[in-house]
Amino acid sequence: GGLATPQAPVAAPTPVGGGGLGLSAAGNPQMLAYDKNGITARMELVKHPSNKTLTQINASFTSSNAVPVTNFTFQAAVPKHAKLQINPPSSTTIPPSNSGTVTQVFRISNPMHDQKILSMRIKLDFALNGNSVSDVVQLDCFPPGV
Repeated sequence: GGLATPQAPVAAPTPVGGGGLGLSAAGNPQMLAYDKNGITARMELVKHPSNKTLTQINASFTSSNAVPVTNFTFQAAVPKHAKLQINPPSSTTIPPSNSGTVTQVFRISNPMHDQKILSMRIKLDFALNGNSVSDVVQLDCFPPGV
């Protein structure tokens, strides 16, 4: 088997989430939901111990920007067969230079958790260097059973 001629990497479309990040310190699956504009969003997925249709998502947001990210809001939408409850974020300002974390908790009820892989659309709105930014990302990389 000869080696194929190396080709320039094809530019990927808008990311559909960065995929799995292994397990959190607590032993729960976690995934990279967003990594753009200096902002990183990680989601830790915590299954309810007795009700398998329920998953809590602990989202954490950090920023590598030299200035704070302000007016930060994070929204999410799930397919009609699932329900989503979003709690307010711990702050609307993400500190600069990865010096602090904003956290937000979601709860998902997915009666079809054993039949369909969950998908989610997320929307981040924030201000950076005086510019308003709005970004939407489709996440299709949830592990089975969420």
